[in-house]
Amino acid sequence: MEQKKKEQKTAQILYITMIMVLLIMAIAVGLVTAAGKRNRPAETSSDGSAMVTSDTLPDKDHTSPSVTTSAPVTTTAKTDKPVTTTPAMTTKTVTTTPKQVAEVEAPVSVLPEFIMPTIGNVSKTFSIDVLVWSNTMEDYRTHNGIDICAALGDGVMAAADGIVTEVYEHPMMGNTIVIAHDGGAESVYQNLADDIPVSVGDTVKAGEVIGAIGESAIIEIAEDPHLHFELQVDSVRVNPLDYIAAATMTVVYEDE
Repeated sequence: MEQKKKEQKTAQILYITMIMVLLIMAIAVGLVTAAGKRNRPAETSSDGSAMVTSDTLPDKDHTSPSVTTSAPVTTTAKTDKPVTTTPAMTTKTVTTTPKQVAEVEAPVSVLPEFIMPTIGNVSKTFSIDVLVWSNTMEDYRTHNGIDICAALGDGVMAAADGIVTEVYEHPMMGNTIVIAHDGGAESVYQNLADDIPVSVGDTVKAGEVIGAIGESAIIEIAEDPHLHFELQVDSVRVNPLDYIAAATMTVVYEDE
């Protein structure tokens, strides 16, 4: 009986001893594994930056301050020779073109030489600053052109080459034709007969008949039959006699 109890006690001791040995071995394996994980180098990505894995994260049971991650750190291999950096050189492409031919200035439009628009004497001259007597209105007033006496029906000619810009009946000066010329000039023909052979847009030549002497200007009806002729340069009324060629000018006289 004594012997059996000794054997049972010995078996219990051996059993406990084996359990302790196994526990110690398990603890030792756990410590070795943990140490290996701590010493394992951090995995890097293809661009050389450190990668965070689950093995490097702190245990959930331990609290640690929050970690702020920044841009991947790029490591550069050390060299014995100093590295000299040279700024990149940029070159500008200079495009050269042949020297352009100097632009030829557009010819300045000059005034044409005007001719007398009808054959006759100048009965009343241009007077824009001094008042002159009007037989029809029986008062003194300015006179914006010249009056060229001629017989009723005598031809009226274009004073220079140009384009007809207006054909109309003026309420005071009667049938009117306006012609535009080079140099910003404009000639005006008034007191014409009713039959006018030109129209707006027609191109006329100097000396071409554009109308006839009439009596359509009621404001000058008391005067002898005549052509009332005006000339403007750059929209300013000028004395037509200053621009008419002397060779075509007829006798000039004033009313008494």
